[in-house]
Order: sequence, then C-alpha cells, then structure tokens
Amino acid sequence: MKFNKYILLHFIILLWGFTPVLGKLISLDAYDLVWYRLLFSAISIYIYIKWKGISLRINKKDMLVILGTGIIVGVHWFFFYHAIKVSNVAVALAGFSTITLFGSLFQPLLLNKKFYWTDLIYGVAIGAGLIVILNFESLYIWGVIYGIFAAITGAFFGIYNGKLIEKNEATVITFFEFIGAFIFISILKLFSESDTFFIEISTHDLIWLLVLSLFCTTLAFTLSIEILKDFTPLTVIITNNLEPIYGIVFSLILFQQSEYMSVGFYIGTGIILISVFTYPFISANLKK
Repeated sequence: MKFNKYILLHFIILLWGFTPVLGKLISLDAYDLVWYRLLFSAISIYIYIKWKGISLRINKKDMLVILGTGIIVGVHWFFFYHAIKVSNVAVALAGFSTITLFGSLFQPLLLNKKFYWTDLIYGVAIGAGLIVILNFESLYIWGVIYGIFAAITGAFFGIYNGKLIEKNEATVITFFEFIGAFIFISILKLFSESDTFFIEISTHDLIWLLVLSLFCTTLAFTLSIEILKDFTPLTVIITNNLEPIYGIVFSLILFQQSEYMSVGFYIGTGIILISVFTYPFISANLKK
C-alpha cells in the first residue's frame, strides 16, 4: 500500500512538472494566466464536489484560515509564472528549487516540530548554488528572485496544508483555497495596468489553460493535500524537487534553443539538486 502511495506522489510531481512548460506555452501575462487558471479550477472542483455529494460546511474559523491560505496560493502562482515570463523555465525552476530549504524552516514553525541545524546547512549549500547561477546568468536575476519567492510561498502553504488536512476534507480545502486565491488575484487585477478586466483568450491558450486547470491544478492539488494523510509535508516538498528536473527536461525538448543556458548555470543547478536529493538521507542519519 505504501508503495502505491509513492507512485501516486510521483504522479502528482510529474503533473506539476508540466506546469512551467504550460506557463510558457500560454501567451497570457502572469495575472491573467493565474486568474483564468483559478476560475477554471474552482469551477471544476465545485462540479466534482456537487457530483460526489461532498458537504462544504465547515466552521467559520476554519473557512477564514483556508481562504487566507488560498491568498498565499495565489501569490505563489503569480510569482511562479512571473518568474517564467521575465526569464525562462530553467531559470525560474532554479530559484524554485529552494523550496526544500524553506519547507524545512516552516515545518517546525507551523507544525511545532523540532528544528535541526542540518536543515540550515543544506540551505547554505542551496544558496551557494544560486550564487553560482547568478554569477553566470546575471541577466536573469529577476527570474531567480521571483522563483525564490514562489518557493517561499509554496513551502508555506505546502506545510500548512498538513495541519488543515487533520480536520477537513482535501476537496473542501482545495475549493476554499482556490476561492481565496481567486478573490485576491481579482483584486490585484483591478489595480493592474491592464486596460480591461476580462481579456479575450485564443483557442490555443484556452486548450492549454484547461489542461493546466483540470489536470495540473484541480487533480494534482487535491491529491497533494489528500496524500498528506500518508506523508509529512516536508517529505512531499522534498520529493517535489523532481519538479524542476521534469520541467527543465520538458522545456528543453519543447523549446530547445530558448532554454539552453551557460555551463555555469548547470553547475549551480547541479549543486542545488545534489543538495536537495541527498538531504533526506544525510539529514535522517544526522538527526538520529
């Protein structure tokens, strides 16, 4: 049974690995992309909830907390796609790969678990990898910075959902987090420089938005919360470090020249990935 759960976890990460590629395929800016993603995702999860007869009744306090967490989800997705828009998939994912560091810091803070210095040491190693990248790819500094912001916000709600799942259904958490994110992004859109709130989307963008919303968002997001019943949030976040690998490989296949980077970029990315992949093994032994 545990093996099947690991297969499910890697299936979720594989779906997430497509999200940066889809972000580049969709021509919308970050605000509009996230807004439509949340709109389609919220509608689809609501249809599923009604079809399955799942109750949306939760106490007022929990609802406010989940809606607030949804705001973090919306900010996370904006940072993630804005990083791709101002640089490329590989650079954005290099910054995003720091999610393990922030997850290790947030877990003891949010879930009252013990803090270990080994987590901070790995954070320094990841930071060293980023420094190497920026020394060779200073042109893309904002892509890395926004990627790091995406990692911070992603680690926060990824850890905190481990607390929410103790009292609420995964589909209910997903629905109200999407609603919170949608309201927040809608407010940001009102104050953006866009000439119109509702923009027309091409058939090409609509197709990829539906793929992104239905499979890589509603399905993957709900499963990622449900699986927290079997894994700790940090385990899921550590496994999520496969997402940058999947994303970079997919982008190199699809976009080729626009995703080719300097040797220094791959050295820095290698340092980051070696750090995050050795983390669970070395850290576990040291903590014993």
